[in-house]
Parts: sequence; structure tokens; C-alpha cells
Amino acid sequence: MIRSRPIRAAVAALLLLAGAGPAPADTTHSIEFTYYPVAGRTPGEIYRSIVNRGPKVAGERAIAATSARGVQNYSLQQEGSSCRVVENHVNFRFTVEMPKPTGLASLSARDRGLWQQFTAFLKAHELQHTRLWLRCAADLDRKVLGIKTGNCKDAAQEAEDLWRKMKTACDKKQVRFDSEQRAELLAQPFMQRVMRGD
Repeated sequence: MIRSRPIRAAVAALLLLAGAGPAPADTTHSIEFTYYPVAGRTPGEIYRSIVNRGPKVAGERAIAATSARGVQNYSLQQEGSSCRVVENHVNFRFTVEMPKPTGLASLSARDRGLWQQFTAFLKAHELQHTRLWLRCAADLDRKVLGIKTGNCKDAAQEAEDLWRKMKTACDKKQVRFDSEQRAELLAQPFMQRVMRGD
């Protein structure tokens, strides 16, 4: 099973600006790949090792997982009797955890090829999770930059509410994406060998 982890930590910060004009939204990110060791001389043995050692996501073992840590910073500007958000910046740090066989050379040439194809699928899948978070952040930027209230306290509260709602909604999109990809995962030649037991 391939799963994505929800955002683990989020911090919202604000600045009150005087006389600054609107600035565009900005989302930055970094991606780090980490690997956990798995062992086996056949696809079935490697898969059993994955089941025992894979990352836990929502209490279940996963083949690969993406965790996201996000921080939102926004700036507010008081203009007479109203306050608005003039800048919104989101930064994500993604960590992608993937399996890595300790004895890849012990696999047959055919099975090594299947493994390489399988890990390419896993990597593409996990990178799609990061793209989903970035799309959610772009939608958040649009909404946050549209905030205009009577005072900056209310504007800050609205920005933070939107941040929390984005995290919840985006996590649901991640789970749905995993469900949609299940058939493609099982169709991978490596997984077909695992299920056949040969």
C-alpha cells in the first residue's frame, strides 16, 4: 500500500505592514529522499520485508510514504477601517521514504529489472503527492490573498482557519489519490510476481 502522511507541523505567522502594496503569493518547497532497508532474494521475500519494515502511515505499514511539513507566513495591512492580507508565503519540506534492498545483486537479472521499474513507479507516485500539496497551497494563496475584514485580528483568524481547512481537504485528496492508484500498483510486474508467488 502506498500512503501519504498528513502535514505534521504548521505554524502561521503574521506581520503588520504600513503602506506596503500587494505582493504575490509564494510557495517554496524542498524534497528529501530517505530509504529503509529491505532484504530478500525474490520479489516475494522483498515484499514480506517491506510489509515488516515499511513506514507506518495512520497505523498501517506502507511501501513508500511522503510526509509534509508546512509553514505559512502572511502579512497584513490596515487600511482605514479595513485590514487585508497583502502577502502569503507557504514553505513545504517533503520527506519521501522508499524501500531499498540490501542485496539487490542476489536477485536475478529479470527481478532486478522488475524492481527498478517498480521503484520508478513508487517515486513517480510519491512525487505526485508533493504536487498535490503544492496545488493545495496555490489554492490557499488565492483564498488568503482575498481576505479583507474590518480588523487585522479577524483577518489573521481567517487566514489561519483557511490554513487548517486546506490541510484537512488536501489530506483527503492524498488518500483519494492512493485509492485511485491501487489498481496501478497491483498491475506493476513486480507486484504481479509477488502475487503469483514465483
